[in-house]
Amino acid sequence: MWERNCEEFARKHSISVGEAKRFQCTAEHLIARRDGGTDIASNIVAACLFCNRTRHRMPSALTHKRYRHRVSRAIRKKKWHPSSIHAALGGVCR
Repeated sequence: MWERNCEEFARKHSISVGEAKRFQCTAEHLIARRDGGTDIASNIVAACLFCNRTRHRMPSALTHKRYRHRVSRAIRKKKWHPSSIHAALGGVCR
């Protein structure tokens, strides 16, 4: 993930700036604020923008543990990101 320089991240991993944007570091609430979650440290983790947005677009949001399992399984199968990104990152994304 990157926090301040998308272009540098893209260059480092030989991907386009558009592809790199999905890896922007965001703060993800494990229990969403709309479900009573708070802004305390134990309820917030770092997540890439793509994962953060994808989890909250689901009709019924999965718990953070179930969502992590789903993402991990998809990454292992190389089906979470486009194949060009999986190839460029060479297994770095976990």
